[in-house]
Amino acid sequence: MTPLSTVTITSRRLHLRVLASGGPRILALHLDEGPNLLAETPNARWETPWGEFALLGGHRLWHAPETFPRSYWPDLDGPDAEQIEHGVILRSAIDPGGIAKSITITLDPTHPRVYLRHTLTNHGLWPVELAPWAITQLAPGGQAIVPLHNGQPSANPLLPNRQIAFWPYTPLPDSRLSFGNDYILIDTSQIGPPAKIGTHSAAGWLAYLHQETMFIKQAVYHPHGRYPDRNCNLEVYYDRGCTELETLAPLYQLEPGATVIHDEIWQVLPWSTKIDQHDLFKALTKVAAELV
Repeated sequence: MTPLSTVTITSRRLHLRVLASGGPRILALHLDEGPNLLAETPNARWETPWGEFALLGGHRLWHAPETFPRSYWPDLDGPDAEQIEHGVILRSAIDPGGIAKSITITLDPTHPRVYLRHTLTNHGLWPVELAPWAITQLAPGGQAIVPLHNGQPSANPLLPNRQIAFWPYTPLPDSRLSFGNDYILIDTSQIGPPAKIGTHSAAGWLAYLHQETMFIKQAVYHPHGRYPDRNCNLEVYYDRGCTELETLAPLYQLEPGATVIHDEIWQVLPWSTKIDQHDLFKALTKVAAELV
């Protein structure tokens, strides 16, 4: 395979490496001089009617619901990245269904924080129902944290306030899953088959602790939206090669010529692995609230 051309953008604390054209993909994320927090998956490839789809690892933008082969359209050829102040704009070509993707990435110049604006534009001739879907593949071996609610008291204790969805290939019981009152911990250092869970949570964030570094991604929660995958706005896939933190927007009827936006904020922090689990949810809730 021909080496891919990339562009590096930096702030005082963060270093990101992105595809120089096509995608859009973020391939590497470093805090200070630390290791790449994102997964690298050079052998993950699938044949499609349009050629080979290469996963690569890192961060990508898809649109839900997932289906084969549409979701796996090869995307490495496309427009060149556009440099902007403190960041870059990455754009895809138009896929066979008429959808074009872009991610505008802006680094906070002083804090270890990244602002991402994901857009889907319908260049086709008919409306398409879809949901923007931001997928971040992280290096394996850490702990994913999935909040089950936003930390606020339930408005009506007679109604359920926690929801979990399991994908068909998720084994149960799964020793990698630990359930608390407020969140689920996923220990990806344990060996096991591929698995995926999702939740509908007003918290709107997901987190991943890896080698004393905490990665947190926060997305806008739409309380009246209709989300894909049995109404999940937060999803986590995990296997031996990576852990995916996934945020979704509600389903939209995207008319020809229209664009839908899905924003995320990333925060990367040094984090003690000795923090008490009972305090973990409160600490992460506080950090996520400061991102909004």
